[in-house]
Amino acid sequence: MSGERCSPTEALTLLSPAFRPMAAAAELTRAIHDNRCRPYCRGVVIRSNLAPRIMVVAQSENDGRWTARIENIAYAVEQPVDVWEFEVDEVKALLPPRRKRPRRDPPEYDKIRQKANELHPEGYKRIKTNLLIDEVYRALGKDAPKSREVGERALGRRDRKRKR
Repeated sequence: MSGERCSPTEALTLLSPAFRPMAAAAELTRAIHDNRCRPYCRGVVIRSNLAPRIMVVAQSENDGRWTARIENIAYAVEQPVDVWEFEVDEVKALLPPRRKRPRRDPPEYDKIRQKANELHPEGYKRIKTNLLIDEVYRALGKDAPKSREVGERALGRRDRKRKR
């Protein structure tokens, strides 16, 4: 762990890409109760028997910002706001894993690969790129793409363009 800590409001902000403010507060509360995210009060981790009695409350300010505070649900005593902290790494661990979208090839790539496999059922790995593309494009005729780069990418002979 990095040892870096954040306030409840900062924790809400860290979770904002994946959760709306109220949902982020609810997730933080569940994590406190499950001991996945331990709150610190005045620099000391709270005792485990106190964890089920506290909750994170999100509230909207007049200027549209969201803030969070810790409340004790066992008794209604106003707690100072600046005494509570969370470990940043534990808060970030609550974010759902990022899903990668499967990359889909353009339909013309399938046509090029299919034609190359028809022309060379034994495989085309050892054939020079220029010769292979000329042969495949001739066989495709008018269905052949205009750019040779498309054929190179379809056959795995050139890296894909990266979007920035």
